[in-house]
Amino acid sequence: MTPTLAQITKELLASYGRHPRKRLGQHFLIDPKVLQRIIHAGELCQDDLVIEIGSGLGVVTAEIAKLVYQVIAVEVDKELLKISQEVLNPYQNVSFVLKDFLKADLPNLALGRRYKIMGNLPYYITAPIIEKILEAKDKPELAVLMAQKEVAERMTASPGSKKYGSFSIFVQYHAETKLDSLVSKSSFYPWPEVSSAIVVLRPYKTPKYKVKNEKLFFDVVHAAFQQRRKQLKNSLSNFSIKATKINLSRRPESLSIQEFAELTNLTD
Repeated sequence: MTPTLAQITKELLASYGRHPRKRLGQHFLIDPKVLQRIIHAGELCQDDLVIEIGSGLGVVTAEIAKLVYQVIAVEVDKELLKISQEVLNPYQNVSFVLKDFLKADLPNLALGRRYKIMGNLPYYITAPIIEKILEAKDKPELAVLMAQKEVAERMTASPGSKKYGSFSIFVQYHAETKLDSLVSKSSFYPWPEVSSAIVVLRPYKTPKYKVKNEKLFFDVVHAAFQQRRKQLKNSLSNFSIKATKINLSRRPESLSIQEFAELTNLTD
């Protein structure tokens, strides 16, 4: 009888005398259906280079490696890296980097090649990782990320929704976003405290929204959402806004990214 993904995971941990480290947010995927959803969302092909955030126990990495040219797994946990290196020894197209992903040089890892990013994000540093990916000099063509459900909903939220805010605008300013599917707690070992979701990001090669001053754009957005229940004329009172067709009696969650861009371009 073929062992399940859950059995393989638990046996690997036991054989190495390891326990998931809560401090590093380690929750291992044990649901094969979810694994296939991740693979499908990655639109993987034989000439792809994939940078993986965390090699884990190598189980997900192995499935990716079967379909692509090369996988570079960035893992911060030295002991976990050793396990995944042994598990993935048969795969000649997998290399490893022992490093905190937040300190990794993505363009240098990719050596100038186009690349994709895949990974199960530690929930406690999800936002910094997203920011790093989207602000990279050479952005990935695609990122498939497992994130906390609430954060995934914020990333993909539309104007007018409760989840829509400055983080939504930051992500959607830089990339096309899609909430691929929701993932239950039982899909992991051990169970996380919250549900998860698979998010797909396609960074724009050229900016979709035209702003004269990107820093000012995000300053305006942050100021507006710091007091999201206030009207724009109050929350943006420190900015000098020229005559605009946008009604400043509106609240920030009602504005699209394009409208924020137009507002910024009329701001001194």
